[in-house]
Amino acid sequence: MRWQIRKLRRAEGFNVGLLIGLFIFILVGIVLLPVITSEVSSLTSGTSPAVTGTNATLLNLVPLFYILILVIVPAVLAYKMYRE
Repeated sequence: MRWQIRKLRRAEGFNVGLLIGLFIFILVGIVLLPVITSEVSSLTSGTSPAVTGTNATLLNLVPLFYILILVIVPAVLAYKMYRE
């Protein structure tokens, strides 16, 4: 019986479950983004905003951090997956 050393192809070692999870993470994140931005804008603007002052400034940063999470988490996971 011969032992053959198989050379892995590029896509052979990737975890398909992780790729599906990343796709679902990005899809759900993009779907929820308009809801988050509309809620933040309704709380911090208008004739009588519910949140004012410094709290409103911090609340206006929530969509920015949400977008950063949507970009950074898949990038880190893809880097770890590619490195292995």
